[in-house]
Amino acid sequence: MRHLSRWACGIALAVAVTAASRGDELGDRLTPHVGTTIDLIELGTGRRFVRPTLERVVAKEGRVAAIRVRPEGQGAAVTLSLPGIARIVAGRETIHEAEAGGRSWSQLRGRRARETYEQGVAESRARMQARGVEPWPTLSAADHARAVDELRRFVELARQEFPGLAVHETHEFLVASDIPAPQLAPFLADLDAMHDALCDLYGIPRGEPVWLGKCLVVAFLREDDYVAFEARFMKADTRGTQGMCHQRSDGRVVTACHRGSDPAAFAHMLVHETSHGFNHRWMSPQRLPNWLNEGIAEWVGARVVRGCDQVPLKEARAAAFMRSTGGVGPAFFTADNIQPMQYGIASGMVRFLIARDAQAFASFVRAIKEGEAVDAALADSFGGSLDDLLRSYGRSIGLPALRGPAD
Repeated sequence: MRHLSRWACGIALAVAVTAASRGDELGDRLTPHVGTTIDLIELGTGRRFVRPTLERVVAKEGRVAAIRVRPEGQGAAVTLSLPGIARIVAGRETIHEAEAGGRSWSQLRGRRARETYEQGVAESRARMQARGVEPWPTLSAADHARAVDELRRFVELARQEFPGLAVHETHEFLVASDIPAPQLAPFLADLDAMHDALCDLYGIPRGEPVWLGKCLVVAFLREDDYVAFEARFMKADTRGTQGMCHQRSDGRVVTACHRGSDPAAFAHMLVHETSHGFNHRWMSPQRLPNWLNEGIAEWVGARVVRGCDQVPLKEARAAAFMRSTGGVGPAFFTADNIQPMQYGIASGMVRFLIARDAQAFASFVRAIKEGEAVDAALADSFGGSLDDLLRSYGRSIGLPALRGPAD
């Protein structure tokens, strides 16, 4: 995340204006983004620079010849020649796309990879339509901008009652928090890492939009402020929670939470809760069964927050429970909200499936989001039923006679 003073922005824009001819349409479109983080640069080879900072537009004979960018997380900038660039996306808008002709084999391979992804999205939408599932609408750059503006207005309303809230932004998240900025920074990085981890898991190319605008996170230092915010603005009961993810039917996602006394536990909770919003926003509003949703949230929390022992402890307690009872507990596969003891079972089962075949797991979740029944989706992706999953998982943890909820 980068913050520039108005003076620095002015210098950057002046450089861009001198670098690109007034008559160069691409130069005119790139200039407002100089000094900012843009969405994506995709090379003809298929390589992607996600969330790079556009530092300079380089012109030759009055036309854009190259751009200089600093890749996310790197100190050194790189210069990318325009003929090697397939696509530039900024502000959720494609502002440059190269023509298909006259490209090398490696460049064609990159284009074909993107076309394969787009074809998969179209086929998925067709399956949803056949099952009566309404996918999330495809949004324009203006749609995304309006959604972010609405979130900013909501934050300003909240700041009237919680004036200590300061606004921080990453490419995917709008965060309002009274946690001091140096303390907040690693948690912002965890949010971006969660977003990337789930994109990778589901086969979403990094840089493709998932949220409606951005995901809003409201993070308080004090628990009583969190409770008051939830009661006032979200009309929610926070008993027994450190954070809650609100997923609206219009696609807006808001996560509210408080820091507590354990930074690692807070980081895990933040990733866990916000991942529910990601799953809500992927493809369609179709809900995942609770055991799967919670299992994915625990899996990605453990993957992103390496220093947290929350998930291993939950899985150890769950293993002891399964050994003592011989089963996974009541309504595990069907409950709207699984029991606290069952979180470790959900986490272990999701981890087991991903380790077995990550691509099949993504297909399993995708099929449910397309409206397929859980049993059918599991059979299509892994070739077995929920009972088969239970037996296989039980064998993997040394409990071959593990019983299901109805046994």
